[in-house]
Amino acid sequence: MSQIIPGKMLAWPLFGAGMENLGKNNSPCTVEVPDIGDDELLVKIDSIGLCFSDVKLIRAGKDHPRVVSPDLATQPVIPGHEAVMTVLRIGKKISDKFKVGERFIIQADIYVKGKGFAYGYAIDGGMAEYSRIDQRVLNGDEGCYLLPLADSIPAGIAALIEPWTCVIASYMIENRKAPLKGGSILIASEEGNKNTYEPGKLLADARPAKISVLNIDQKSIDSIKREIPSAKIEILKSIPEKETFDDIFLCQLRRENAEKIAKLANKHAVVSFIGNYPDEPWSFDVGGIHYNGWLYQGSKTNVLSDAYGRNIRSKLKKGGSCWLVGGAGAMGQMHSQLAVESPEGPSRILMTDMDDTRIKHVCELLGEKIRERKIEFKTLNPKSFPTPAAFEAEVAKFAEKDGGFDDIVMLVPVIPVVNSSAPFLRKDGLMNIFAGIPAGKEGLLNVKKITETGARYIGSSGSLTSHLRHTLNLVEEKKLNPATALAAIGGMQDLKKGIEAVADAKFPGKTVIFPHCDFPITPIEKLSELSPALPKTLSKEGSYTMETENLLFKLFGKK
Repeated sequence: MSQIIPGKMLAWPLFGAGMENLGKNNSPCTVEVPDIGDDELLVKIDSIGLCFSDVKLIRAGKDHPRVVSPDLATQPVIPGHEAVMTVLRIGKKISDKFKVGERFIIQADIYVKGKGFAYGYAIDGGMAEYSRIDQRVLNGDEGCYLLPLADSIPAGIAALIEPWTCVIASYMIENRKAPLKGGSILIASEEGNKNTYEPGKLLADARPAKISVLNIDQKSIDSIKREIPSAKIEILKSIPEKETFDDIFLCQLRRENAEKIAKLANKHAVVSFIGNYPDEPWSFDVGGIHYNGWLYQGSKTNVLSDAYGRNIRSKLKKGGSCWLVGGAGAMGQMHSQLAVESPEGPSRILMTDMDDTRIKHVCELLGEKIRERKIEFKTLNPKSFPTPAAFEAEVAKFAEKDGGFDDIVMLVPVIPVVNSSAPFLRKDGLMNIFAGIPAGKEGLLNVKKITETGARYIGSSGSLTSHLRHTLNLVEEKKLNPATALAAIGGMQDLKKGIEAVADAKFPGKTVIFPHCDFPITPIEKLSELSPALPKTLSKEGSYTMETENLLFKLFGKK
C-alpha cells in the first residue's frame, strides 16, 4: 500500500470547556500531521464514532477526570475515542510488529503502570485525519490496545464496536464474592452499640493487611484478632477524613454517619450494611457506582461475611421482568436490542423514553424478534402523562405482575430518575446504572431493601481490551450486527454539527464521521439526498454495507 501523506491535516482540537472551544470558528483546524518516533505508528483515521462521552468531555474541558492537559488553551487535546484506523507509517524499532495497510480499532481506556491515558482525552484521538500511536497505546498495562480489524468490516460499522462493547461489558461485571485478599477493611458502628460482630469465614480467608474499627465493642475486636491474627488492627476514635478502604462494613449506623463513611471507598470497593435499618431512602454517591465500580450490599446478621454472595449477577435475569429507562436513545437502543435478542433474556420488558420517534424506531427494529420470542413488550413516554405520578402509576401496573422488576437498566444520567425508579426493584432486583452520572452525585437508595431483600446497584465505565476482543469476535462470527445502531453519517467539516446532534439526541442511534470525506450529516434513511445510488447499496434490512462505504468514499472522499 502506497499513499502520499500530506504535511497538514484537518483536526478538531479542544481548546477549553464548551462547544465554542471545539475547533476554531465552528470549523476544523489545519494542523501539522504528527511526526512519529522510532517506536510509534502514524495511522489514518478512517472513521470516528461520536459519543455522548465526547459531549461530556467538551462540556467539562480540563475538569474532566480523564484529561491530563493543565491548560487546554495552550495544550489542546484532540477528542475522539471510537476510532477505526489504518497504519501508514511505522517506526523502525517496531517495523517487525506492524505492516502498512493493517487496520485496527482501539481500546481507548489505556493504562500505563496504573495511570490512565485515555485515547481522545489524554492522548490525541480520532477527530483528525491522522493520529500518532505511541508506546502508551502499543505497550500499556494490557499490552497493545490496538485490535486487528478484518478487511470485510466497513469502517463505518467498525466505529460502532467500541460503544457496543461498553454495553456488552456492563453485563459482564464481576462483582466480588468476598473481601479483597490482603486489602484494607473498615468496620464502623455507633458509640454505645453493644452488638457483637464476627468476621466469618470469607473475611478470615481474605487475610486483610489492615482492619480499622470504629465504635466496635471489645468482644468483636477479640473475635477479629482470633480469627485474623495476621491483620494489623487500628482502633479509630473518629471517622477518618482522608483514608479509604477496599471493604467497608456499616454496622447499624445512623443515617448521617453511614452516608459519610460510605464515601471512604477505594475504586471497586464493596460497602456492606450490617444489621437492621429503617425502611427509608438514604443519600449515597451513585455516580461512584458507575465510575468507581462500587457495590452496595448487606445482611441482617452480625456475621460480616454473610453480606457477600447474594445477588452477585450482572446479566439480565432469564425470563425475568426488565425496565429499560431511556431504552430508545443511541446507547439505550443497543441495550434494548440485547435484551430482546438474547435467548437468555427477560420475558417481560418495559421500555420508556422521552421521544416517540425513537420509540417507534426501536419497535420497528425489534418487532420481529419480540414476536418470535413472545416477549411482553410495552413502551411508555413520560411526556405523555399529565404528571410524574400518573406515569409512575402506569409503570407500577406493568411491574405489579412480578412484584417489581428483576432488572432496571438506567440509561439516562439523571438523579431524580434514579430516585423514582429504584423503589420498583423487587426481591433480589438489580439496578444497572449504565448512564454516566458524575462521581460525587448523590441519589437515594433504600438500605433496608439492600440488607433484607437483596436489592443491588451496579455500574461500569468503559471496558477492558478483553471485552472489546469479545465483541469484535461476535461481529466477525456474525453473532452481532452492530449496523442496527448506525443512525447518521457525515464528513469532517460537519463533525461539530454531529456532536451537537448527539447532545440534542437528534438521531435514534449512533453518528459516525469520516475524516477524509466531505458531505453533510445525513440520516441513513435519507442517503438518497447525497446520491440516488446510495440507497441501492444498503442491505435488505436497510443497513449500511461495505458497498455503501465504497461508494461514499468514491463520491465524497478526498481526491
